[in-house]
Amino acid sequence: MTFKQIGIAALMMSASSMTLADIRVIDSQAGSWVRVTEQGQPAANARVSVNNKSNRGRVFTTNERGEVFIPLYTRHSQVLEYSVVN
Repeated sequence: MTFKQIGIAALMMSASSMTLADIRVIDSQAGSWVRVTEQGQPAANARVSVNNKSNRGRVFTTNERGEVFIPLYTRHSQVLEYSVVN
């Protein structure tokens, strides 16, 4: 991997009932692009969080293409867990 972060994905997204969402993470030097789909379609307005110190408590919302950029400020390698929240 060219960047110092590892994304762990494939979590659950809940609407009125529990449904599975697919989440893909692409790392860059300044952060991660996250793409969320549900049943193969982009999940607009999906809320995404990540468990690193600088973004703790923050929630990011996907655009109409199901994508969101999450800035990451890390100095060391670490495992990051991305979650789609309701």
